Amino acid sequence: MARRRSAPLTGVIVTYPDGGPAGLRSRHLLLLPSTVSPREVGELLRARVPDAHLETSGVARLGRHCRISGPFELSMEDAVDAAVPMPWTLAYALDSPVQRDLPPAPGEDDRDGLAHTFPDGMPWHDEARGLQLLVGLARRLHGAVRVSVHGNGGPLIQPDPDGSVDMIIHSPAWLDPHVVHGIVDRLVPGAELAVDGHEWHGPDEAAYAGVEIAAATGSTGGTGGTLRDPLTPAELHALHLMADEHDLAALRAEDTIDAYAVVAEIATVGRAPGEDGAIEVLVHVAEPGEPSVADQPWGAHPFVTYEVRWACADAEERERRVPASSYLAARERVRPLISAVARTLVEATGGVVTDEEGFPLDRYRL
Repeated sequence: MARRRSAPLTGVIVTYPDGGPAGLRSRHLLLLPSTVSPREVGELLRARVPDAHLETSGVARLGRHCRISGPFELSMEDAVDAAVPMPWTLAYALDSPVQRDLPPAPGEDDRDGLAHTFPDGMPWHDEARGLQLLVGLARRLHGAVRVSVHGNGGPLIQPDPDGSVDMIIHSPAWLDPHVVHGIVDRLVPGAELAVDGHEWHGPDEAAYAGVEIAAATGSTGGTGGTLRDPLTPAELHALHLMADEHDLAALRAEDTIDAYAVVAEIATVGRAPGEDGAIEVLVHVAEPGEPSVADQPWGAHPFVTYEVRWACADAEERERRVPASSYLAARERVRPLISAVARTLVEATGGVVTDEEGFPLDRYRL
């Protein structure tokens, strides 16, 4: 008979898989400090999967063939059976099909450590999405992920809890470009506004010559055409009048934008401008469906997203499993600036702020 463990703060009974704790060996496990409550895990998960209620049901479906269950409270004996290293005693299990792609390329690296952990074939599809979610939760909650490489336990991934730098604000309020530029420029002097679009010079000559229309309608044009011309002279005249009216209306209307960016090169005392990279604020209109705002009254309609991102001087270093000490030092110098810009933007817009992985942050503790 399968043994059971109950979550102490919710009273939910979570049943071990077949084989008892040893059944966890074949599953990827999220390992957390014993001080992390089921409610905290459930709230973070709901920011990514809106209909998940892990803290009350003990299981949440992530996809058609993927689900997470727990918490499992492991005794020392249970941990040995489950191939969980000490001192971890709190686990959540990922049930997903084993889906492996080609091995990582020689020298390939990633900050989540998946290339290092799966040298024989990288996870993909449902398994990859589930693992990335576990790693994100582990990073946020100072935990780890015990992977199952060959169905019998495996190595430990311990993501850097300070690895998440960028912040994202979702809000129903649109701030004009000059307002956001002013906010950023006060905090990071020298900010520049990027709002210009790409210049368009009209269709190519083939469109004006009617070649494309003739090809689409089967007409070769002139007296040798096999079909009549697409439009009669009267129809063509009416079409030109309609097009002229449309163009004039567009010229009379005010210019509108739905996206822009503000970029500020970071000038740290004692360092050359740009040595620590730049701060970018990317502003755009987002479509409904973002899980982290599913419970907001404005989340079902288009809203505005403000992405506050660090463009570091060496983008490859940011994605390394073990970054260089110089990168880590730069990251800590930049972090207060990212927080200050995000804090000011969320105060101005009254929105919802998340980390770069979509997990909510307390706007009053940025």
